[in-house]
Amino acid sequence: MKQLFRLTILFCACAGLPLSALAGPEASGKEMKQVAPAPLPECNWTGFYIGLHVGGQFGHAETVDLAEDPFNRTYQFNGRGPDPRPWGYDQSGVIAGGQIGYNFQWNWVVLGIEADGGYMNIEGSGTEPDTEVSRRRRNGDTVGRSDSDFYTTFRGRIGIALNQWLFYATGGGIGVNWDTSVRDDCNTNGCGFDRIDAHKQELDWGWTVGGGIERMIGCHWSIKAEYLFYQLDDQDFSGVDDVFGFRYHFQAHDQGHIVRAGLNYKF
Repeated sequence: MKQLFRLTILFCACAGLPLSALAGPEASGKEMKQVAPAPLPECNWTGFYIGLHVGGQFGHAETVDLAEDPFNRTYQFNGRGPDPRPWGYDQSGVIAGGQIGYNFQWNWVVLGIEADGGYMNIEGSGTEPDTEVSRRRRNGDTVGRSDSDFYTTFRGRIGIALNQWLFYATGGGIGVNWDTSVRDDCNTNGCGFDRIDAHKQELDWGWTVGGGIERMIGCHWSIKAEYLFYQLDDQDFSGVDDVFGFRYHFQAHDQGHIVRAGLNYKF
């Protein structure tokens, strides 16, 4: 009887081994099905982007009268003749367009390049003061004027990224389809001996520097506020009066400020 009892216990123990072996793999299989959640994508400034911007510009233009008299003596700033005085005038307008660029972020430093273009309206005018030269010729009825339409810039950018914020400086070249003119139509303060309509329109190049703040919204969109100072190269032009056929030479200077807001999408 005792041997039968011992054999029964041994048989139950041996029968339980396969059951525990079958239960083991099933439990471990359940543990393997628990996959860890994927990490959230890291948002940074690296990549190509395109965008739109809108704002305004304001600045100052000057026209210099380098008058050539009937004896073909051109008055320059060299002491050989009367020193012509430049006359200046304020100007302002709107600006709107688009931009494209690329950023590369290394730790908290962001390097990039950007090109933009669109419409910029430089508009302003001023009357030549009653100087010795103007009293001799035109009695203060000469008006200088500036206008523009298309513009473009090509700039580098360097900035500091603080989480979703980017603080950057920028600088490069600017081109403006600049239209300058000097017109004397004898409509004010009497009339001198001659009438002049001098005019020139060209894509005038210069330089620009500035900075801005940009904030990332999600991983693709960002908004920015930007300021640029620009100065264009001097523009020389001339005109012949329609009475005596004398040619008069002028020079125009232009500089200004651009303030704009923008929206970018990064790929």
